[in-house]
Amino acid sequence: MSILRIIYKKEGKASFISSNYIGKIFERAIRRLGIPLIFSQGYTRKLKISLGPPLAVGVIGMNEVIDVHTADSEISVIEIRKKLNGFLPEGLAAMECRYLRQDEKSPPEIKVARYTVRVTDCITSAIPDNWQVLSQKDDTADIVIPLDKFKHKDLFSCFGTENVIKRVLIF
Repeated sequence: MSILRIIYKKEGKASFISSNYIGKIFERAIRRLGIPLIFSQGYTRKLKISLGPPLAVGVIGMNEVIDVHTADSEISVIEIRKKLNGFLPEGLAAMECRYLRQDEKSPPEIKVARYTVRVTDCITSAIPDNWQVLSQKDDTADIVIPLDKFKHKDLFSCFGTENVIKRVLIF
């Protein structure tokens, strides 16, 4: 048994797909690959798959992660990525595929994410203390946010739902 890690991006029209449905889309695409997969035991067997932290609807996701348990690690990850991108809808794309080493965790331990937000003025007074502003250019700012106990509604209450542009997971 081995674990296949898929790093993907979610942009364009796909940014309006919920995190729950992203899992279903990837499950269907992975089943179409025809590679041997590992399923849970019991009456209702399900594909053993682990998703990264959920992403709010409407936010672009770069460097998102999904781990899939496979029975065979002999299949080329380059071939898997190419075929997988053929099965995914517009806006979703697998950027990288690789098999995990024995010492790597699944799902990965993701502690922080970098969000890009649209701002109209200086934002340093409006953000919580544990958020860090990396840079602020013209009308956007990059903010590093710890993901423990983080809710997207906190981010939306600071900047509004239409101003949060994208997230990049850091792991």
